[in-house]
Amino acid sequence: MQLKRYTIASLILMILVAAAVYSIDNESISFDLIGMHFPNLPVAFWVVVPLIIMYLASLLHMGVYALVGNFKLRRLNKDHEKMIDALRDSLLGVNERNYVYKSEQYKLMGKLIDSALILPYETLRSIGNEKIDEVLQLMRDVKEKKKVDIKKFHLASNTSIAIQNNLNRLERGEMDADSVLSRPDSYGEIVCAKAYESYVKTASVGSVMKFKHLFNKGSLIDFVQRVNAGENGIQISNEELVTLFSSLKLESNDWIDLSAAMSKNMLPEQRIRLFEMLSEHNDDAMEGYFYTLYDLQMIDTANEILNNTAHADYQIFKAYRDLKKANKHYDIAIFLRRSC
Repeated sequence: MQLKRYTIASLILMILVAAAVYSIDNESISFDLIGMHFPNLPVAFWVVVPLIIMYLASLLHMGVYALVGNFKLRRLNKDHEKMIDALRDSLLGVNERNYVYKSEQYKLMGKLIDSALILPYETLRSIGNEKIDEVLQLMRDVKEKKKVDIKKFHLASNTSIAIQNNLNRLERGEMDADSVLSRPDSYGEIVCAKAYESYVKTASVGSVMKFKHLFNKGSLIDFVQRVNAGENGIQISNEELVTLFSSLKLESNDWIDLSAAMSKNMLPEQRIRLFEMLSEHNDDAMEGYFYTLYDLQMIDTANEILNNTAHADYQIFKAYRDLKKANKHYDIAIFLRRSC
């Protein structure tokens, strides 16, 4: 539209100049210039020729700048699209992001967004962009534990949304522990560990031990509670349990909690012998051994072992021993609850 107006205005100017010159001098001339002969034409025509040349030159000038401007605009539009994708990935928690921006306007923001995770306020429902709004809806649905189609987002198993969605699927029963544990690369460590928590409650000893690297304190307690249990019970030797425990990082209080869990179903003789074996090679396991002895009312044995320890060691159990000697009778589990 602007080019059309410019052309019309230029034509009007040329016509007016030609008319003005012709009204003053209507003669014709011919001349030679830089070795070229120009024919005999009206003076008005030769006056208008520079205007025509200037018009064409201005068109070329405007065309070049329009082309350059178009390239810049296309570059900005492409960078804008990359920025939308980067914001989308940041919302989704995608780890590997490396968008290259060509315009200076986007380089600074792009570098920051590529290294950030965006957690919008829950009140943000939409921003008017389809890609971003779709992700915001997905985030809300996953948080509310709704069933969603997450495959089209092509998320890695270690992204927070993929992890939470898989945990939701486990909770809804859409996946079972066997399918998850058989494909650890597809679900990631967190989901596998959660699946393992239910797996150890019913699976055979051999099956559980195949994934023993996933044991945590909670699943380990569930596992040892099954020893000699009436429902989903297991049989496992002390040697196997010692080998299992030695592969895990357990603290003093963990041994006490394990002993308390074993007390539900394990035979007292096996439980005592187990902690005897454990305490021979692990000083921290002595806490569990003392708890076991006092819990099973083997007071004399526990006191005898305590009497042969350093004065500063096992102060809680020594305090409990002294209370027993003073005829103050408390359940050892209650006495140790604060430290567990």
